[in-house]
Amino acid sequence: MPKYKIKQMHQMNYKEFKEGIQDLPIARQAFVTILFFAGCRVSEALALTSKDINCVGDTIYIQFFRLKGSKPTDPTPLPRADALLWLCEQEGELFGFSRTTAYRIVKGVFPDHYPHYFRQNRFTDVAEKFSLATVVSFSGLNPLSVEYYLTKVDIKKVGKALREELG
Repeated sequence: MPKYKIKQMHQMNYKEFKEGIQDLPIARQAFVTILFFAGCRVSEALALTSKDINCVGDTIYIQFFRLKGSKPTDPTPLPRADALLWLCEQEGELFGFSRTTAYRIVKGVFPDHYPHYFRQNRFTDVAEKFSLATVVSFSGLNPLSVEYYLTKVDIKKVGKALREELG
C-alpha cells in the first residue's frame, strides 16, 4: 500500500497533468505519463523495456509485471499520443534512473503530489466509469484492496440520477 502522510483527495485531469510536465525532457514526460494513464507503481514503470511495449494503430499496449501480490494483468492499452509516442521508438531499457530520481521528477513538477498519487488518481477515474470487475482486471488488485486507492469523488450525479428516476 502507498506510504504517504496525507492522502491527496482531489482528482487531476489530463489538461492539468499535461501543463505540469511540458518542460520535462521527453523520456521523463513519457515516464510520468505512464504513471498517470496506467496507474502502475514506480518500480513497475522503471522495469519496462522495449519488449514490453507494443504499438498498434492508435494504441500503445504495455505489459506490466505486477508486484506486491497483484494479479497479472492483460497489456494496458494507452493512447498513442504526446510523450507516449517516444516509447514506440526505443530499444532496450526505457528509463535509466532510480526510484529516488523518479520520486524527484514527480515532486519537481507536482510538489503537492507523490508518484503513487497517479495510481490513486487512475483507479478512482476507472472506478467512476466502469464496474469493480474492470477495476480489478485493470489494476490486478484484490477487490478489497481497491477501496484503499479510491478518493473522494463528486456525488452530484447521484442526486441528478435520483431526480431523473422520479420522472
